[in-house]
Amino acid sequence: MPGSSGLPITFDIHFPEKKEANPLVIFLHGFKGFKDWGQWPLLAEEMAKQGFAVLRMSFSHNGTSPDTPIDFSDLEAFGKNTFSKELLDVQDVLKWVETNAIHYPEIDQNQIHLMAHSRGGAIALITANEDDRVKKMITLSGVGDLVRFSEQELSYWKNEGVMYSVNGRTNQKLPLYYSLAEDYLLNQSRFAPQSVIQKLNKPYLIIHAEKDETVVLSEAEELHQLGSTSRLEVIENANHSFGGKHPFVDSVLPDDTQKAIKLTVDFLKGIL
Repeated sequence: MPGSSGLPITFDIHFPEKKEANPLVIFLHGFKGFKDWGQWPLLAEEMAKQGFAVLRMSFSHNGTSPDTPIDFSDLEAFGKNTFSKELLDVQDVLKWVETNAIHYPEIDQNQIHLMAHSRGGAIALITANEDDRVKKMITLSGVGDLVRFSEQELSYWKNEGVMYSVNGRTNQKLPLYYSLAEDYLLNQSRFAPQSVIQKLNKPYLIIHAEKDETVVLSEAEELHQLGSTSRLEVIENANHSFGGKHPFVDSVLPDDTQKAIKLTVDFLKGIL
């Protein structure tokens, strides 16, 4: 389906065996991620077995394409990505779910939840705060701040017009155009997770890895302290990807991912 600037949003939906209306979980990936990264397809399958429809989406400007869903083949799109575009992509998916309700009776339109990893956590938090269709949200090592650059880097970025982020898996130099920074600077209050969580009036489960090497645990702890509807669960000794990697060739989910799924399912079912 078309997303921001006409580029496609790709997604897959996993349905439970029962044909009655099931809660829907929309899964958002993080920076340099995609819907088929690592163990995310297996995570969705497992949650479907637990009675949830799960929609895994790739943002329109994440650098992949329908023909190359696990490769960063469109570096220009990656470079032009912004937080606003990702937020619009989620809106497009929510609208698609709503518009196509008659074709998917397996989805309960009154129980739509967001689940997100890393930077996707901020996108989920902003969306949950602004959109009444979203009832609950879960983050897996979600960021507590979208500002991941210093003043010196920002100045260099503005002068050069582009910075590069190296993909550790492929060694590609992925461009980041200054439009990303401009988008943030124009929307600082809207894009500040610490401010957004203070306004959030929906149940929010913060799952964080104790040994997270990318998003430190203190970011989750600070968000939790600021929120009035949040619950923090720390998975001991887990890393940022909860034991996963890409490509993920195992047929069994990592232990830490299984722990995250159990927490998520219990939370959504009202047990936790």
